[in-house]
Amino acid sequence: LSEKDVEYTVSPIRDKDNKVQGSVLAFRDITDRKMIQDELHKSQERLSLIIKGTHDGLWDYSLKTGEIYFSPRWKEMLGYSEEEFRNSFTAWQDHIHHHDLGSILLAWTDCMNGITDSFQVEYRMQTKDDGWIWIECRGLAQLDENNKPIRLAGSHTDITTRKNTEQALFEAKEHAEVTLQSIGDAVITLDKNSNINYLNSVAEQLSGWTSAEAIGKPFNKIIKLYDENDGEAILLSNNSNQRQDENDQSLTHAVLISRGSQEHSVEHTFSPIKDRSENNIGTVIVLRDVSTERKLKQQLFWQATHDSLTGLANRSAFEKRLREAIESARAYNEEYALLYMDLDQFKVVNDTCGHLAGDELLRQLATQLKKNIRSADTLARLGGDEFGVLLDRCPLHEAVAIAQSLKESIGEHRFAWDNKTFEVGVSIGVVPVTSSCASKETLMSSADIACYAAKDLGRNRVHVFEEADDHTSKRHGEMHWVSRITEALQQDRFILYKQIISGIAHNDDHHYEILVRMLDDSGKIIPPGAFIPAAERYNMMPAIDRWVIRNLFIFCANKYFTGNSEQPSVTQIYTINLSGNSVNDADFLKFVRDQFTLHKLPPEQFCFEITETSAIANLSSAATFISELKKMGCLFALDDFGSGLSSFGYLKNLPVDFLKIDGQFVKDIVDDPIDAAMVKSINEIGHVMGIQTIAEFVENDAILSKLKEIGVDYAQGYGIAKPEPLIETEQRKTAS
Repeated sequence: LSEKDVEYTVSPIRDKDNKVQGSVLAFRDITDRKMIQDELHKSQERLSLIIKGTHDGLWDYSLKTGEIYFSPRWKEMLGYSEEEFRNSFTAWQDHIHHHDLGSILLAWTDCMNGITDSFQVEYRMQTKDDGWIWIECRGLAQLDENNKPIRLAGSHTDITTRKNTEQALFEAKEHAEVTLQSIGDAVITLDKNSNINYLNSVAEQLSGWTSAEAIGKPFNKIIKLYDENDGEAILLSNNSNQRQDENDQSLTHAVLISRGSQEHSVEHTFSPIKDRSENNIGTVIVLRDVSTERKLKQQLFWQATHDSLTGLANRSAFEKRLREAIESARAYNEEYALLYMDLDQFKVVNDTCGHLAGDELLRQLATQLKKNIRSADTLARLGGDEFGVLLDRCPLHEAVAIAQSLKESIGEHRFAWDNKTFEVGVSIGVVPVTSSCASKETLMSSADIACYAAKDLGRNRVHVFEEADDHTSKRHGEMHWVSRITEALQQDRFILYKQIISGIAHNDDHHYEILVRMLDDSGKIIPPGAFIPAAERYNMMPAIDRWVIRNLFIFCANKYFTGNSEQPSVTQIYTINLSGNSVNDADFLKFVRDQFTLHKLPPEQFCFEITETSAIANLSSAATFISELKKMGCLFALDDFGSGLSSFGYLKNLPVDFLKIDGQFVKDIVDDPIDAAMVKSINEIGHVMGIQTIAEFVENDAILSKLKEIGVDYAQGYGIAKPEPLIETEQRKTAS
């Protein structure tokens, strides 16, 4: 009544003659076997599905026969079809990367020899298209009854993607670590409990802890940070849920004390590390050592406000303090006093013993002056040998008394250098600073005027500024010319004049002295006597001399050179006056050379003229200047010769071509035998030295006749020709 799975056989029944007489039908119950087969089939399907699901390849190796089996998926991983890859141990071995072959064979050998019963190894295999994939190979040994391996079987998993990811992560980690080690800032990372898990090399140096020592320890124990303003410790909370604004901050005023108790000024930044859910999982801290930067800033600030030679306040800091005093005087009706001091005879020390001696004298006098002022007062070096003092809350009569004591202190100071002893004086201008003062500029100008008034009155004295003072008025006038000269230079309001220097023996032998005139706003000519004294006193002559040379050379270049010709068509000597300040200017010589190069003019057609007094005052500089330009071919004239105290003694040190005899000896030569003898003497000495002579102030024929009798070479003056414009007005407009 129940169904059975059976199998049956039909067998014929035969007689003796082998004829079929009937059949025998035999049945066998195979229900149990059928069930077993069904379960086996299901198991095989399940295994096949699992293998396909794992996407792994299978292999099976018999230790008895040496046969090896690779599943289709195994071959597919390498890009082969079932038929293209032969099942052989050699074929498998030939596809393994030679760097990895040793590790896989060692694992197989250990398993085949019973040392291990399983293995897991990673290696590279070559694909059909000559590429490489990473394989994770797992193997298991099958043992016989004696526990001897008789078979190895296992799987292959393609782990190329994982390997590439691992390599990328490794490279990123290496890159990050190298970057963190290379940057100049200290980098520290913490876990969520504020324990250290990383220090770069800079952090190790700054803190005094190695990374190995610090990892796992609390940040507050390793890194000692203090607020630079109040000295309070900067602590990091252990609370992982602390607010971001508590963790993300930058404090520029902090001090880090290292393990060795060294202090470092640092700027630091705390930034949270968050996961994808925005939960704090740690903190990264960047510390920048700004100790050197802070010291440099302090040094730069000091240098910006102090004189490097004396250590006193400089002009900038002094003027700032003066502005503050003016504001205080206006706000509280207080009274201050300004002293402007200029050393007398300081140049003697510089010229006699050199600038090193001069610098040492300035340092000593700075110390001396500090002893004679109050702690609240401000002493500054304003430049060169000039000092300023701002007397704090000091009425005028007390200021004058302090100025007198400063003058006496400097006068009593003895400066010894190289077995020589020097005394210097000081001229001091005093200006009250009250609530009615106009500005800092006005006060400084008034103090400067008072100081130079003290010099004009005989030096080494104190002079109080007063508006109605004659000396003050004179100085005001000169200072007014400074702005007018500056404006004229900026607007090119100068013109060149020429005056003939005529040969006495031969009238056709002549050259020209170049003179300069200034124009006012309306174009009216201003004579040199009006502006030259102010220009000389306030060191503006080098700028005027440059203007003269530049414009004369332009005129000559336009006159001499036509077309592409490089040869001058006219031979003419022009004499150019130079101030003593220009001769002493280190850059002026280069300027003259550059102008010759620029305009391609012949140097032998230009004669530079300097006064005897300026040459004697700066003999070394003048000799060098003359010598360098004479090497180029330039000529030189010494003006106002005879006005100096030792003219002939200095003359042999100055290689000049012309002597211009001082006009004070020439103008009365006809009537005064002493003047005639002086002119004759200068002329003879000049000729003995191979120098031609020029007489100034030749006003009439009688003087000219007397000069011809003496044998003077050239004459210049209104009796010969008056100065006239080098270029006519209309020509000048066209040229400009």
